[in-house]
Amino acid sequence: MSSLPGALQVGEWRVEPELDLIVRDGRVVKIEPRAMRVLLCLVARAGHVVSVRELLEEVWPDVVVGPDSVYQATALLRRMLGDDRHHPTYIAHVPRKGYRLIAPVGPATPSEAPAASASASPADPALASATPATASVPGPRRRGWMSLALAATALAAVVLLPRGSPQHAPLSAAQATAAVQIVPARRITTAPSIAVLPFLDLTEKQDLGYFADGLSEELIDLLSRESQLRVPARTSSFYFKGKATTIAEVAKALGVENVLEGSVRRSGERVRVTAQLIRADSGYHLWSQTYDREFTETFTLEDDIARAVSTTLQVKLNAGQPANLGLAANGEARALSLQCQFFIQRNTGVDAGKAVNCYRELLTLVPQDAAAWAGYADALWRQPFLTEGTQMKPSLAAARQAAEHALLLDPAIAAPHATIAAYHRVVERNWEAAQAELNAALTADPQDPASLLAAAILARNLGQFGRAIDLCERARVRDPLNFLPYARLGTIYLYLGKLPEAEAAVRRRLDLSPEGSGGYAQLADVLLARGQPDAALAALQQEPHEPSRLQALALVYHALGRRADADAVLNDLVRRYGSASLELADVYAFRGEIDRAFATLDRALAAAEPGLLAIKSDSYLKPLHADLRYVALLRKLRLPERDPV
Repeated sequence: MSSLPGALQVGEWRVEPELDLIVRDGRVVKIEPRAMRVLLCLVARAGHVVSVRELLEEVWPDVVVGPDSVYQATALLRRMLGDDRHHPTYIAHVPRKGYRLIAPVGPATPSEAPAASASASPADPALASATPATASVPGPRRRGWMSLALAATALAAVVLLPRGSPQHAPLSAAQATAAVQIVPARRITTAPSIAVLPFLDLTEKQDLGYFADGLSEELIDLLSRESQLRVPARTSSFYFKGKATTIAEVAKALGVENVLEGSVRRSGERVRVTAQLIRADSGYHLWSQTYDREFTETFTLEDDIARAVSTTLQVKLNAGQPANLGLAANGEARALSLQCQFFIQRNTGVDAGKAVNCYRELLTLVPQDAAAWAGYADALWRQPFLTEGTQMKPSLAAARQAAEHALLLDPAIAAPHATIAAYHRVVERNWEAAQAELNAALTADPQDPASLLAAAILARNLGQFGRAIDLCERARVRDPLNFLPYARLGTIYLYLGKLPEAEAAVRRRLDLSPEGSGGYAQLADVLLARGQPDAALAALQQEPHEPSRLQALALVYHALGRRADADAVLNDLVRRYGSASLELADVYAFRGEIDRAFATLDRALAAAEPGLLAIKSDSYLKPLHADLRYVALLRKLRLPERDPV
């Protein structure tokens, strides 16, 4: 394989070895150079088994790497080709022998010449026209029904998703590639940069996903806090989990120079973790290492990998002691901690209870660990928003107590401050105390996206829109593939009447989370404001969240003059979801029924609806501003009566 062959056809893919491209149905995918060489090795012996040793000698002749480099390359190829490891149509694994290409191979068909590489796609014109990069929350409505977005995103531990988690509504491969290519992240050259991709679970039973994810998260945290590196946040890195994207596409989307990826395998009670550092512009491996450990002795893995990465990139790891000393000394506790984080990230009602119980078990092992207490506080806060039947006030009070205990153990960590800030904001409406806690969180970690977004929510609630936009922008730069900054920005721009910016933000939100709840309802908000009710109605056909869809339909039908339909949807809305919400008040205000809007707001106030705190950024309530009842409502909520100039 001294020279590269010309284009050829492998199954349904046209392969362009000289360009490191594969093409199918007009879709162009960039392949890493070494992965392409693995594919060509298999093509050269199509139908025959090629051993791991042969692939290592052919593809990595001058690099000291282990078999896991082959495992990762073939796993990557399978993802790119859309292959199923259990029912393969391209690459079959022959246990203890190697790999075999089973797809038909022949001359390339002339119909699919790659017009341009995937990395050359132009930026989205809608986003290019927006002044600052925009974003928005789930419309100015739907907040009572989706109070999770308002209360829980204030936490710094992990960003909660307003309506529907992208982890459980993944993009197709084509959607992922398109979304990634819309707007490359701004590349910042003041410090070396690296993205940590989710490590692959290559176990036979696929039962170490929590361990692989947890290891990736801890590496992100360690490298971002303890070194001179610039590291995109978890949400952006995990955006690529399970998606057929190349290293070059990842680097372009995240604005980084280097990518760290790896895999996890298990044999009995031993675990093998392989990590490799790749230079994005060339695809070459800068470093690769395999670690074999007893499963209960993996607690120093992230430190070992981080140290090797920092040495390779010639940056210095800070010498500070980690906060989770208990976890670092207890392999069982560390493994349990990864499971707890896994339940948190799944962000479902079932997993909310599992997370609380998991952290309780963890605290019996490491009762003096600040990070464990901070995670427990996070889990307690989330539970009532995700699980029916959980009492709200006792759970939130317990979350605050756990966060305060975490700070007693380690005053320097950020997450507990954000939990306490959320309590002050949602339960007490004590804005000064909430701001003080968020200031403390951002002092502990100035670039933490969740703390920045929590501070943005507080600024928005107080009508400090300039500050809220700045905070969202900072979060967006740090976490470029997180849809939440765009969601927050979109609501603000809509309220300020910056409709082109609002629409660009919402559409970018939908690029990043097309199946998440509330996105298309938010787009309908903007389209209504732009005088396009027919387009708004069409958008709602794709809205998966029923309360959001119904409330938006009530607005759109009224705008279209379909009074009977609007009344029917409104009655259904009240029957199914109650008469005390900001969303319902929006409908009445939009219909010009001002007294009914105020009556609904009074009921929401009496019910302590968390969504009511967003009243100052609700564009549908603008007709109420001149009424003395609106001023009285702001006073009851302890919100400023005038927005800062």
